[in-house]
Amino acid sequence: MIIKTDTPLDLNLLSVFLEVYRLGSITLAADALNMTQPGVSGALKRLQQQLGAELFVREGRGISPTHTAVQLASDISPALSNVSNAISNIKQFDSGQPRTFRVLCNEMALLYFHPRIEHDSGMGNVTVEFVTAPGNEDDLLQELSLQKADLALDAIVQLSPSYKSHAVIQDEIVIVARKDHPRIHQTLTEQQYYQEKHITMRIRRAKMYAADYFTKKPLKPRKISTECDSLIAMFALISGSDCIGSTARKLASQYAQLFNLQVIEQPFETRPVEHLMIWHSRMDFSPAHQWLREKIKNYAIIRNHSGNG
Repeated sequence: MIIKTDTPLDLNLLSVFLEVYRLGSITLAADALNMTQPGVSGALKRLQQQLGAELFVREGRGISPTHTAVQLASDISPALSNVSNAISNIKQFDSGQPRTFRVLCNEMALLYFHPRIEHDSGMGNVTVEFVTAPGNEDDLLQELSLQKADLALDAIVQLSPSYKSHAVIQDEIVIVARKDHPRIHQTLTEQQYYQEKHITMRIRRAKMYAADYFTKKPLKPRKISTECDSLIAMFALISGSDCIGSTARKLASQYAQLFNLQVIEQPFETRPVEHLMIWHSRMDFSPAHQWLREKIKNYAIIRNHSGNG
């Protein structure tokens, strides 16, 4: 590789190069860096001129790294990461300064964490904006990778080494029915379970009903009255009917009084309901991100299924 020494090498060009290399796309890199596509293309062109080597070639509708690019990325990525971490460690996060964090979450995580954020007197001038997580797991991770979101609160089965996670919700699934249900009074047998009509919630990524997903043995076909995509809607529908439904114990206890519901043990052996706090590993050493993660950890609901808040 020939490096021209008459012009100082701009480290910002290397950062742009690494982002294009990592994402394999000028368009995605432009979004992640908050730059225009011509700006990214221009930065790559200047870097190639300074290095005297081609870094990317056209391949179909996209681009592919050359051998030189692969070697360069391997050599400089650890060094730039160390520089970034060193700078992040020097900079201090001040919650008294205005700052907005964007957090992706599903409805269960939203109902758990939004009230705690809203009632936290130690937030200073920091705002947390909760946004509904994409239904597709890859889309959610890409939002974190492109820095369009700071954090995700969701249930994901597998994570690549580029992402970190920490368990923040451990709960269990229970049955809810209205308190004045004509046939159900605080207990439910397996036979009764199949005799009653059900209002169900479907887990989008698993493409299964929640009851099927969190029970250890396969369930038989049930009488489905309604399939909804909102836990609050499910509570409201159950409160005005003789249908039953399955949800997490903490949410059931939290909303039982409001919707006049009774919380009943499942007649089947169940698996834990677990949610993770997920972030991209590049944010590990950011003081601001560390502050946000610590906040979420302090709100975490990790318990031995006591049902207490």
